[in-house]
Amino acid sequence: MEIKEIDLSDLRLEDRCFNFTLAGPDEKFLASVQQVGITEPVKIKAEDGSFILVTGWKRVEAARAAGLKKIPARILPAGLTDLEIFRLAFFENYSQRDFSLAEKALLIKKFLKFGLGQEELIAEILPRLQLPPERPTIETLVKLVALDWALPEIHRGRWKLATAPLFLSFPLEEQKLIIGLAVAFNHNQQAELIDLLFTLKKRQAKQLTAILSEKEIGPLVEEMKEGKPRAGDRLVTALREKALPQLSRINQEIQATIKQINLPGQGRLNYDQTLEKTAVSIYLEARNKDQLELVLKNLSESLKAGEWDTLFKILNNKIDE
Repeated sequence: MEIKEIDLSDLRLEDRCFNFTLAGPDEKFLASVQQVGITEPVKIKAEDGSFILVTGWKRVEAARAAGLKKIPARILPAGLTDLEIFRLAFFENYSQRDFSLAEKALLIKKFLKFGLGQEELIAEILPRLQLPPERPTIETLVKLVALDWALPEIHRGRWKLATAPLFLSFPLEEQKLIIGLAVAFNHNQQAELIDLLFTLKKRQAKQLTAILSEKEIGPLVEEMKEGKPRAGDRLVTALREKALPQLSRINQEIQATIKQINLPGQGRLNYDQTLEKTAVSIYLEARNKDQLELVLKNLSESLKAGEWDTLFKILNNKIDE
């Protein structure tokens, strides 16, 4: 492939037919480009006197931010089909990073658009994306990618495939309402939020707006809109209490037990409040070896207390709503 310096102005960046990247360059990469420029050529397709970007979207964005006028590029051979070019773009990225669910949905959509059959998708692409190699997976991702307005948040939230069918079960206006709430949550909370809203709607047979207007829920939604600290946590807790009262009760027991555990220093104990995972994680602080030895000794002493046995017994209970 020919390598040459090209003007950024010659790139048709509005043509995103080969793009499936939703993340921009991070601060470290931006700083690197500011200092040394673009060292790895992007790949481009020549067409009608200009160029279509195939790979290197983050590099181009960083180059523009750094004020560069030219970047190195590899011009792909003229005889390649769009499917061959897109396959090349996929495998170049495949070896370098993981894809979010939103990016996987874009990949599937574009492979189909460029003519790759479903059987080939199932046999070759879905396993590489660590997705179930079956037609329902393709159907779910095609439906998801049609909601292009939601993809940035789905990408940021690092959704798992299991969340997508629940989200897609809501009508469009409720989907938009959920995405509006989701921006205040991290990815674990987003998945739980959607699961809880799905459960409540199914049980109560109400519109989502009615559920979110109930007296225990409505004020918390308003606090979230106002950006009040920890309003999202309180909203998820309230939804959990309403949708899963037994799970909520067990969480209260766990938190009461944790308060009885005398963790050393500034120690913290965390656990998965959905109880899908029954392990705990412990954060300890020490500024030197002597402090570390003391912290570990105190932790060992605390293990002799019965609260730890109580904690793990509660965590390992079976939940049967």
